[in-house]
Amino acid sequence: MAHLLLISTTLNKMITAFSWMLIHSLWQGLFLAIVTGIVLVLAKRSGSAYRYNLALVLFMLFIAGCGLTFIYEWNNAASSVSLIPAAGNIIEGKSFSLFNAHTAKQLINSFTNYFSANAPFVLLIWFMVFLFKSVRMISCIAYNQRIRNYQVYQPSKYWADKVEAFSKKLKIDKAITLLQSGYIKVPVVVGHLKPVILMPVGLLAGLPVEQVEAILLHELAHIKRNDYFVNFVQNVAEAVFFFNPGLLWISSLLKEERENCCDDIALQQTNNKMEFVQALISFKEHELYGQAYATAFPGKKNYLMRRVVRILNNKNKTMGIGEKVFFTLSILILSVLITTVTIAQITVGTRTKAKQPIISTFAQKKENAVQNTVIKPNKQAANKPISSLHKMKNSMVDKPEEPILNEPAIKIEPAAMVASVVKKQPNNDQIQAELDQQQAKRDQQQAMRDQEQAKRDQEQARLDQLQATRDQAQALLAQAQAKRDQQQALKDQAQAKIDQQEAMRQKAEMDAAKVKADSNRQIPQ
Repeated sequence: MAHLLLISTTLNKMITAFSWMLIHSLWQGLFLAIVTGIVLVLAKRSGSAYRYNLALVLFMLFIAGCGLTFIYEWNNAASSVSLIPAAGNIIEGKSFSLFNAHTAKQLINSFTNYFSANAPFVLLIWFMVFLFKSVRMISCIAYNQRIRNYQVYQPSKYWADKVEAFSKKLKIDKAITLLQSGYIKVPVVVGHLKPVILMPVGLLAGLPVEQVEAILLHELAHIKRNDYFVNFVQNVAEAVFFFNPGLLWISSLLKEERENCCDDIALQQTNNKMEFVQALISFKEHELYGQAYATAFPGKKNYLMRRVVRILNNKNKTMGIGEKVFFTLSILILSVLITTVTIAQITVGTRTKAKQPIISTFAQKKENAVQNTVIKPNKQAANKPISSLHKMKNSMVDKPEEPILNEPAIKIEPAAMVASVVKKQPNNDQIQAELDQQQAKRDQQQAMRDQEQAKRDQEQARLDQLQATRDQAQALLAQAQAKRDQQQALKDQAQAKIDQQEAMRQKAEMDAAKVKADSNRQIPQ
C-alpha cells in the first residue's frame, strides 16, 4: 500500500511539474524570440556562421531553461498540489472574488487553479500531439535507413576521388561514402557517425561538372558542421514544444542560417555564383517529387528565393512583415505578463498584512456573542430574588419566547458554513471540469478538420509559390545575363567604332594615293 501511495504521489508530481513546465515555456519562448530578434538585427552585417552560432546558443539556453523550470516545479509540486485551503483562506477568497474579480491577483489565481486542477488533461492533449509527431520522426529515421541500403549503386571512380579530395580540402576526418540512389529525387546526407551522400541516379552524368561539384561541396559542408546531429535535436525540441511559436521561429532561423553557412562554404571553394544558383534552380524543381530533408541540398523549406538574392547581393536577409508583427506582439504580450505579475505581487503583500486582523476580529465577535448569550443572563438571574425567578418562569411558560437582544443574528456557526463551502466546492469544480473537457474535445475535432483543410491549402500554395520562385530566380539569372550581354554589346560597339575609324582612315589613305597617282599621270613626260 505504501508503494502504491509513493508511486501515485510521484506520478502526480511529475504530471504537475511537466504541465507547468510546458506552460512556462510559452513566455520563455516569447522572451527568446525578442532576444533573438534584437541579436540578429544587431548582427545583420555579420557572417552567416556568426549569426548561426548566436541563434544556436539562444536555442540551447531555452532548452536548459525549460529543464531548470521542470526541476523547480518538481520540488514545489508537493506543496502546491496536496495542501487543502484553510477556512480563513476560503472565506477571504470568496470575499476577494466578490469585490475584486477583475484584479490581477484574481486572474492569476483563476489561471493557476484551473491548470493545476486540469494538469492531467493538459498533459493528455500534449501527449496526443507529441505521439503523432514522434511517430512521424521515427518513420523519417526508418526511411533514412531504408534509402541508405535500398537501390543504391556505386558512382564512377572520378566522383569518388572528387569527394575524397573535397573532404581533405575541407579538413573532414570522417570516412564519407558517395552513392547513387534510385529511390530519391534530391541529394541528401544520411547519418552522423558514418555519413553517406546519396545522389539521384543519372545526376552525376546529367549535369555540368561545376554544378555537381557545388552540390557535393554543399553536402560536405553539412557533414563538416555536424548539422545532422543538430537537426535531430531541433526535431525533438519541435516535437516537444510544437505549440511554442517562439521556439518554432528560432528553429526556422537556425535552419535557414545553416543553409546559408553551407552555401558560403561551397562558394568559397568554387567562386562561381552563377553555376551555384543554377544548381539551386535545377534541384528545386525536383523537390515536389521527393522526400524533404533538413540536410537536403535545396533545404527543407522554401528558402530558394532568399538564398538566391543573398548569394547574388552578398546581403543577409532582414525580418519580413510577418516576423516584425510577431516580434512586436511578443514584446506586448511579455510586457502585459510582467505587469500583471508585478501588480499581483503587490496585492499579495497588502493582503498578507491585512489577513491576520480580519481573522482576529471575526474570532472576537464570535466570543462576545457567546458571552452575551450565556454568561450575562446567569448573572442577572443570580441577583434577583426567588419569587422573581418563579414569576419569570411562569411568564416564560405563558408567553412565547422573545428573542434576546444580545443573541447573534447568525444561527449557523462560521465553521459549519466553511465546511459546507468546502463540501460543495469540489462538485462544482468537477462539473465545470467535465464541461471544459467536452468543449475542449469539440474544439480539438474542429481544429483537426481545420488543420486538414489548411494542409490542403498549404500544399496548393506551396505549388504556386514554387512556380513563382522558379520564375523569379530565372528572371534574376536572365537579368544578370542581360547585364553581361549589355556590357558585351558596349564593348562590341566601341570595337565597331574603332574599326569604322580605321576603315575611314584607310579609305582616306587610298583616296590620297589615288589622287597622287592621277596627278602623276597628268604631268607631261
